[in-house]
Amino acid sequence: MKKKITFVKLLTVVVVLLISVFVLAFNETLRVPSIFDGKFYTTAYIPAAQKIRPLPENQISLPELSVWTDSATASVYQYPDFFLQQTNTTSFLVVRNDTIVFKRYLNGIKEGDNTQLFSVTKVFMTALLGMAIQDKYIPNEDVPVTDYFKNLPDTTFRHLTLRHLLQMESGLNYDEYGKIFQTLQYYYEKNLTRSIYAARFDTPPGMEYKYKSIDTQVLGECIKNALGKKKFLDYFYERVWNRLGMQDTAYWALDSRITRNPKFYGGLNMSARDLAKFGVMVMHDGRFLKKQMMPKNWFNYCDDTLHRSREEDKYCMGWYYGVDAPEDDVYFAAGFNGQIMLINETRKVIVIRLGTDRGGVNWYPYMKKLSETV
Repeated sequence: MKKKITFVKLLTVVVVLLISVFVLAFNETLRVPSIFDGKFYTTAYIPAAQKIRPLPENQISLPELSVWTDSATASVYQYPDFFLQQTNTTSFLVVRNDTIVFKRYLNGIKEGDNTQLFSVTKVFMTALLGMAIQDKYIPNEDVPVTDYFKNLPDTTFRHLTLRHLLQMESGLNYDEYGKIFQTLQYYYEKNLTRSIYAARFDTPPGMEYKYKSIDTQVLGECIKNALGKKKFLDYFYERVWNRLGMQDTAYWALDSRITRNPKFYGGLNMSARDLAKFGVMVMHDGRFLKKQMMPKNWFNYCDDTLHRSREEDKYCMGWYYGVDAPEDDVYFAAGFNGQIMLINETRKVIVIRLGTDRGGVNWYPYMKKLSETV
């Protein structure tokens, strides 16, 4: 009888151990990513610029909610600050004519704190490609990916260009929205370079738009390889961070301590006020403090609506263009759980909203209306 009890106990222990191993192995994959992940996972440190250049400030009050939201929202929240607090917003900035005219930091975030931007990172990568072309590390955006990768197993890669990656037209077999576990697995992938070599194609490159983070990851790897002996993060610091005079420290999430590949598609952790400086540079066609930081007409490629995707998202070079008014000079970068930077070039207004989640709000129409009325 004792032997039988001992066997049952032993079997129970083995089962518990197996379950524990399974839970530990898949815990990361099942956990929803957070804007605070930079505090817990492997990252590369980015110091403040050698010469800090804060944007000037001239604080105003935001218009009443009824002016830039809808009647239901205005009746529930009544005041802008209460609305931002209750919708899990952590940073909210409005820049007008290169001056910060409104700023709020809420829900545990202080001015200068950095949080993960997720896919807002993608517009930094598309800008960096323009800079690498300007610096002659890369001839142009139509060069094939195989110029920067050796021994890719799928011969279709020979037809994949950097422009296809910019426009999310790679044709790679990856479904950002349709396969949530695939997306989470990619977020927690320990070797992102290996994932590129394992990638296969659904359709030939250039045939259709389909949003997927692996496209930007391949683009980042191409830029990194084109730089030769210069490290990618050193180049990023020299070309973007230092020249813009970023005043806060930042982090770039890496895939693991061993391979240390930057998550080019969404790993930048930075403050809202430094993000605003990047937006000012983009709004002025790549100029900041009278210096041309990237090719003058780089993002103007998207001004022609034919270059935007034909899907509802109207995506182009990392930016989204509203379907409600396709001719408007308003575009925005968007990241997981409501990280948004909207630029209204006509009004010379930038609106930034960062938060722990969307807070149940469709932010684009509100932010666009605010950019038109502030």
